Amino acid sequence: MQQTKTRSAIARGLLAFSLFTCFAVGPTFGQIKQVVKMPFEFAIASKVLPAGTYTFSIPSGSLGRDNSLRVQSDTGAEMSAPILTRLGGPSGFLQDGSLVFDKTGGGHILCEVWIPGTDGILLHSTPKGHTHEILLLSDLNPTPGLTGSAAYERTCRRCHGPDGKGDERADKFFKVAIPRLSSAKVQGKSDDELREIITKGTRAMPTVEIDESGFRHGLARESVDSVIAYVRTLKQ
Repeated sequence: MQQTKTRSAIARGLLAFSLFTCFAVGPTFGQIKQVVKMPFEFAIASKVLPAGTYTFSIPSGSLGRDNSLRVQSDTGAEMSAPILTRLGGPSGFLQDGSLVFDKTGGGHILCEVWIPGTDGILLHSTPKGHTHEILLLSDLNPTPGLTGSAAYERTCRRCHGPDGKGDERADKFFKVAIPRLSSAKVQGKSDDELREIITKGTRAMPTVEIDESGFRHGLARESVDSVIAYVRTLKQ
């Protein structure tokens, strides 16, 4: 069935993933806010935060006394992280909205925040021994609106066939018997097991990805759930 195409303009091989966001400007407090649904655990200001929904608030204009990024979880917990500097970026797609992470030792450290309507900010810099990953904001990744059948058509059909019963041409091309989604073996798996396969892949199958706006990225959580629900309709 979700992806990984690197952006050629980025020399360090950054991976693009999906984020779902709401954009809002808070003029009363001179802040620009972004609501982000984080798909994984991440570190910020030496604190590790779990996956979940967060509001990032950046002071608008020049850096002043309130030189910090404010982070609030959907449970109401708040924290702040010092801003090292503003970033005037050469990369337009970063300025359109994204989060950049230093990835080291399996963990994600938030290092740059780019919210439409303001300069980017630098929170952290890892000298060496790391790679970068990017989460693009929803203006470049409108996947949440996909229905299960639409997401299936764009990601799974090529290998698993239009009805989940497979495609012999795909078996021949990949030199493996691709699992039939309509089979009792696949249908017997729990939703969590299917979600794990879709989002993390297996030895024989990469993570399920979709191509949008020139990037390949993983399906949104809502689309993953919709695909799983659709796969259930293919039961023999």
